[in-house]
Amino acid sequence: MASFGAKNPYFAPIKSEPEVELPVYDGEPVRIGRLVKADLTLTMASGKLYADDELAESAEEFVSGSIAMETDDILDTVASVIYGATVKEKTVVYNTSDNPPPGGLAYYKKLMRRGNLVFKGYYYPRVKAALGNDTAQTKADSITFGTSSTTFTVSNANNGDWRHTEEFETEEAALAWVKSMLTSVAVEAASAARAANASTGEKVGV
Repeated sequence: MASFGAKNPYFAPIKSEPEVELPVYDGEPVRIGRLVKADLTLTMASGKLYADDELAESAEEFVSGSIAMETDDILDTVASVIYGATVKEKTVVYNTSDNPPPGGLAYYKKLMRRGNLVFKGYYYPRVKAALGNDTAQTKADSITFGTSSTTFTVSNANNGDWRHTEEFETEEAALAWVKSMLTSVAVEAASAARAANASTGEKVGV
């Protein structure tokens, strides 16, 4: 499997976080920008038990994650949603008291598997954004394009989920899934599916 593309990152603020369920999101998700890259780094807790001079038990659990995302641009209206800044007419005001809201993040990647295109969606139920660094550069004899960077801290939802993935045959289906996962209807459906399969021990869409 080879990855050679990623597109359409969307974010939606969390409205509420029911116990033992996925979050409920507020309003329509916003498109962050055109995706340049998204690099995930995980922090895992691990432990090992040795007995009789050999490894007897081992465990590894998710603690948190960090997604370093670059997009071609972030509109001011979108930045206000992601970073918690204040919009005053056409001015976006960033203040020391700004508190970026927790929200859901989703996008999809384009993969090649045995000669066939596959579109794989990624949904993170609970993330929190941090404003990235900004640079300005004067015009020279060569063109250097700048990008917008945002770091999302990934944490688990109240039901323990920290990521869902799903594969699709078409890009249209992948995009529809990305948008739908950041609506309350999709979240309720996912929670219902998880509850229905809890007795069998089967995990749904993780």
